[in-house]
This record gives sequence, structure tokens and C-alpha cells, in this order.
Amino acid sequence: MKIAVVGTGYVGLVTGVCLALDGHEVTCIDRDAAKVAMMARGACPIYEDQLEALMRQAIAGGHLAFTADIAGPVAGADLVFICVGTPPRPPDGPADLA
Repeated sequence: MKIAVVGTGYVGLVTGVCLALDGHEVTCIDRDAAKVAMMARGACPIYEDQLEALMRQAIAGGHLAFTADIAGPVAGADLVFICVGTPPRPPDGPADLA
């Protein structure tokens, strides 16, 4: 299955790596080009025990890729995970989905 994961924070990156290790073709998307380049080299921007090694394994296996381009991966995906922060709006705190 082709999967796009939008956002590479704790939730998105861990989700993407785990799905890639399960054999899916995963593209993780982030708007920060420097972060994308770092992850493509196999460097993990967050600490989660074993995550960097698992990320490198998924990249080497050809199941995990990173990009700053959202259009292509989302258009070609069977499934899209949106893993971005959703800040609350004051004063009552509903999610700001704008």
C-alpha cells in the first residue's frame, strides 16, 4: 500500500517508520527542507529509543522516503495520515483547523 504521512514530528515519523517496516511504501512529508534532507540521510531529528536504526533499515529496504513536496505523494497515496500540530484557539480552546 502507498502511504503518505504529512508531518514528521513524534507521531508522524514513528507512524511512517513502523508502516514502512511492515512493508508499505511510505513517503513522509515535511515543509522543512533541511529536516527532510537530514532524515533522507538517515539522521533522526527526534529521540525515540531505536527509532534511528529502524528508520535507516526502512530507508535501506526502499520502503521509506522523505520529501517537502506534498502534492505528488498525497495524490498517489492509497492512505494519508495527517500528523501535524493542531493548536487550540482561545478562549474556549476548540481546535484551529484553518
